[in-house]
Amino acid sequence: MGSGEIKMSMTEIRLLTQFQQMHHLLQAKESFEAANPNVRIVVEQASDNFESMREFKSDHPPDIMDSGGWGLFNQEGVFIDLIPFIKEIEGLEEDLYPGIIRVVGRDGTLPGLPMDVSLPLILINKAMFDRQGLAYPTEDWTWDDMIGLAQRLTLRNEDGVAHQFGFATGADIENFEPFVMRNGGRYLSPDGSTARGYVDSENTMDAFRKIIDMYRIHQVTRKPGEPFKAGQLADGFAMIFGFTWFVGGICEKGREEQFEIVGLPRMQGGEEANMIYMGGCGVTTKSKHPRLAWEFIRHYILERQESFLMPWNLPITRTLAERSGMNSHRLWKRYLMELEIVQPSGFYLSEKWNTSRQLINEDIHRMINEGADVRHLMKSWTRFA
Repeated sequence: MGSGEIKMSMTEIRLLTQFQQMHHLLQAKESFEAANPNVRIVVEQASDNFESMREFKSDHPPDIMDSGGWGLFNQEGVFIDLIPFIKEIEGLEEDLYPGIIRVVGRDGTLPGLPMDVSLPLILINKAMFDRQGLAYPTEDWTWDDMIGLAQRLTLRNEDGVAHQFGFATGADIENFEPFVMRNGGRYLSPDGSTARGYVDSENTMDAFRKIIDMYRIHQVTRKPGEPFKAGQLADGFAMIFGFTWFVGGICEKGREEQFEIVGLPRMQGGEEANMIYMGGCGVTTKSKHPRLAWEFIRHYILERQESFLMPWNLPITRTLAERSGMNSHRLWKRYLMELEIVQPSGFYLSEKWNTSRQLINEDIHRMINEGADVRHLMKSWTRFA
């Protein structure tokens, strides 16, 4: 080495990711390394939380771990609290959407930064409403209003096969949760320790009866396995219970002007609430370079507005929403408003409840297709938490 040369030591930050699509992550790695030439971000793949935890307990644990669901971040002793880092940055705490932080916080701590944030609203196919001469619903509409519109917008041929449905949603316990919340019910206790007294409460069961009636009695949405001629979701359904990725898809195809958007209908329980999907990314308690690991996460999730120029999910700060233009987009800005009222989903509160999803959905399909007793089956779900 010549006298004028200085050897630069290289610090490695190991990041274990569960995501298959890593375009934004690799872009963040490239720009961070360019700004920090003595740092190398080593990206490795894990298939699920089990494999992530196995690596965490290994002799060479990662500095950073992410997950497509929040369950990994509910495990004690795995991630450091990010609140102290956030408080060091002037204005950042106020810039974060408080609804998200309220959902992911735990006893005043923040184990990770949320990412891939999504929630559902109702998308309105304007052409279908216009053909029937129906006014688009407004924010004060009710469940009964929604069912009434869906009945008028469901069109079937002489054989009873639908070529247009009034409403679209999947027969899935997760898709039903926002309506349960708005009806004053919940699947689990706030700490996720039990379903007894919650999933079998009158408010929760009343919401479920309404939803099952939508399939069986009103027949305004497709039953599991029902033959139909309505075509693709964006073409054959007048009202769509749509997460952000549906909006991302129609925007990508240049079809956003064909749709209006409205909040979920008001329910008897009178609650303004909604569920939220999200993953997360955090610094592990075994990281030898926690501050540097935090600096990368901050860059990756909070500083790259280009991640939201063609969005499929929601940013977690108002600054990103503004810089990306999402807060002024006709559809996206309504999703951002909903971040104020999101509540913790049962699937983030309890690993056991989450892993029981398939069994619960089998019961839901029996309710819809066979008329199985709603009350009896829901009482049996108390065993799942």
